[in-house]
Amino acid sequence: MGRINKKYRKWMSCTPLYNVAKALSGGVQYLRLSPLEKAYFWYMHDGGEEIRFDYAIRDEDVVMDLGGYMGDWTAALPNPDCRVYLFEPMKEFAEECEKRFAGRDNIRCFAVGLDASTHEAEISREEDGSSQYHSKGENEKAQFVDIEEFMDQHGIQEVKLIKMNIEGGEYDILEKLIADGRIRQFDHIQIQFHDIPEIHARERMKKIWAGLKKTHRLEWAYRPFIHESWARK
Repeated sequence: MGRINKKYRKWMSCTPLYNVAKALSGGVQYLRLSPLEKAYFWYMHDGGEEIRFDYAIRDEDVVMDLGGYMGDWTAALPNPDCRVYLFEPMKEFAEECEKRFAGRDNIRCFAVGLDASTHEAEISREEDGSSQYHSKGENEKAQFVDIEEFMDQHGIQEVKLIKMNIEGGEYDILEKLIADGRIRQFDHIQIQFHDIPEIHARERMKKIWAGLKKTHRLEWAYRPFIHESWARK
């Protein structure tokens, strides 16, 4: 973990938000930071990326990585031998994940995204910010599969940890799982909510929090729109 965290710390320290927070945190100017900048500062203060891997995961446990991108999050899991299902709808990145984890039978990579329904959609080509909800340039067609159908087809009953960093897709998925009662199948839920006004993100996020509170407890959160983690009651 030490080598991986050092890599993440180096990347984080190059971001504008971290530099601003680091420079201002010692004085009253800290109060002038935006809520997002403050959340980011405290996230880094408390360990940054280390927080996202503080789970007790056994070999037999199932982990779902939604928004796999280049596979960095999966590669950093504390147990390299757990059963991982990685989903990346962008063809280029999905192929990189396949290459990266070739020979790792416990890690299965799927060139699709999970969603609340099975469908095809245009998705923007924006590296780790690729999304079907906004576009800043080139698009490509991507396939999405209903999360509940996927779990049924693969016989997945219990998920130790699901990570969602899917640029707006988290809203539909979580609303579906909560409404259907299948949110109880997830032991830990790690989410990065995204602020997308076009899909009424803030209002939906608050309703999702209320729904999650019925079955899970909040473990930690860096709000707004950094990362948070919930554990099943």
